[in-house]
Amino acid sequence: MRKELQAYLDGELSREQLPAELRAEADRWDRLLADVRTTVTTEAPVDLRESVRAALAARRRRSAGRRAFDWALRPRTVRISPLAGLAAAAALALFIVWGRGGPPAAPGPESTVYIQFALEAPGARSVAVAGDFNRWAPAVELSDLDGDGLWTGRVAVEPGVYQYMFVIDGSEWRTDPNAERYADDGFGDRNAVVVVAPPATSS
Repeated sequence: MRKELQAYLDGELSREQLPAELRAEADRWDRLLADVRTTVTTEAPVDLRESVRAALAARRRRSAGRRAFDWALRPRTVRISPLAGLAAAAALALFIVWGRGGPPAAPGPESTVYIQFALEAPGARSVAVAGDFNRWAPAVELSDLDGDGLWTGRVAVEPGVYQYMFVIDGSEWRTDPNAERYADDGFGDRNAVVVVAPPATSS
């Protein structure tokens, strides 16, 4: 459609301002729009108006309690950030644990067991032990007080089954050759395994 004809239909130009070659097409548009205006009704059908009136009347008749109940049950979209979701899950877990008789008791000294580690490593400058009892951090240093190459040390742990290795001079990881059990570490080597039994109770 040419812009002059569009301007005429939008009421921006009069018929006299149209170029002569567009006036016939403008007449056809005028007739079409006149037909549309006479055939399209702007009133809603009678049955629709009655349905709306009945619905509004029923809504007014509902009690305030019923409206509040319907409002509460209406589905809604609730957006929760991941941090808020994690906090809610942690709070729920804490509530469940505390609901079963309070928080878990901290391990007492009566459940602690000391295990003795020993490794012959002549010439080593330092020896540490790392395992799943300390998240594999070689922070537990062994000592060789008399300089004979036998490094020893004690570690306090709770009863359980633990895997461990020795770390020599901060970089060389070595499996305990005197361990009673071993487990594949998943990297082509073996971890030593120690089983720590609960301390004996005196009767």
